[in-house]
Amino acid sequence: MSYLDIEHFLELRGSKAWSAEGNEAQIMIKKAIGSVIHGSTPSASSLPQIYYDFAEAVSTRDVIITLNYDVLLERAFEHVGKPYRLFPDRYKSVTRTSGVIDSDVEEVTILKLHGSVDWFDDRHYLESKAYLREFDGADINLHSVFDNPERYGAERIVSGPRLPDDPLLHIFRIREVDEYYRSDAGFNAPFLLSPSHVKFVYAQPLLGFWYGMGRAGGYNLGISVVGFSLPAHDEYIRIGLYQMISNYQYSWWDEPLLDVLKDYVRLVDLKQAESDVSDFKKRYQFLEHERTKFYFDGFNSSAIDFL
Repeated sequence: MSYLDIEHFLELRGSKAWSAEGNEAQIMIKKAIGSVIHGSTPSASSLPQIYYDFAEAVSTRDVIITLNYDVLLERAFEHVGKPYRLFPDRYKSVTRTSGVIDSDVEEVTILKLHGSVDWFDDRHYLESKAYLREFDGADINLHSVFDNPERYGAERIVSGPRLPDDPLLHIFRIREVDEYYRSDAGFNAPFLLSPSHVKFVYAQPLLGFWYGMGRAGGYNLGISVVGFSLPAHDEYIRIGLYQMISNYQYSWWDEPLLDVLKDYVRLVDLKQAESDVSDFKKRYQFLEHERTKFYFDGFNSSAIDFL
């Protein structure tokens, strides 16, 4: 995937790339990834109980940053009836250059930094449609999701007032995701940052998820990391985690913030061998270990209590 991403991004096949999201092989692989993952994802009513327990325990003021492509979180929150959004800020009103944050709506914020099996980007579709109309006035079907949005229930991942140049306006979520993976034969793919070492070069539409992350943490009351071992192909994530956790552990630690003392940074993973535990802690050596707690028995009911 790294080879294909570099080949496409640097236009090593020439300037006539298949689309902004990748060449043919990348599109096919992304659709296959989406199909395999979604085919293994239980329905909202059939998830393991641990996911419902997690969804119940999460506060509507919490922010979840995930690198997973699947829709487990969304299904768990919908099953327990907890509101959530898939974008950073909700606005009461906007102008051409700024917006007024709406902090009255309480909902969990889920930021999927690597995209999702049910997301689609309409930029290439709109460009192709415009080109064909200008070239010969043709108006042919190009995309099985966007030519008929009602077919799979396509809707923007953002809602409410948005700045006019917000890239997230081009990211859509389909509600009939089961039907898409069961029957769709179109040559399109979900919006995923592929599992390569250079995936971040395609992150431009999602850069809004990162805004402010380098300054985050100082005024938070808790930070947890679940099931993320800082693998080599996600090395760039280390920078954001380092800055956020450093801000958290070295600001307001011994003084009450909103009349509350900060909790330990808590990390949950499944590491049974002592060597694996040692390697994990070495990768997270930027943590202040006296202000950190680890749980290495996996994501289970005790992990929920620990978090």
